[in-house]
Amino acid sequence: MKTVNLKVKNMKCMGCVNSIQNSLTGMNGINDVKIDLTNQTVTLTYESDNALEDVFSKLKDIGYPAEKL
Repeated sequence: MKTVNLKVKNMKCMGCVNSIQNSLTGMNGINDVKIDLTNQTVTLTYESDNALEDVFSKLKDIGYPAEKL
């Protein structure tokens, strides 16, 4: 398993955190999701690069584009 920290744009409130948490939890290949609203970051534990690409795509689709830190 791999771990990555992502900087997420447009994350401003707990509603944003809940949307991201609900969208990423349970995705194939994603083992753990930790969200830090204060720093606008998401820490993921994932199994493959394909899973990570799916996360970037999902975040962009729901309005929270992300990039690796």
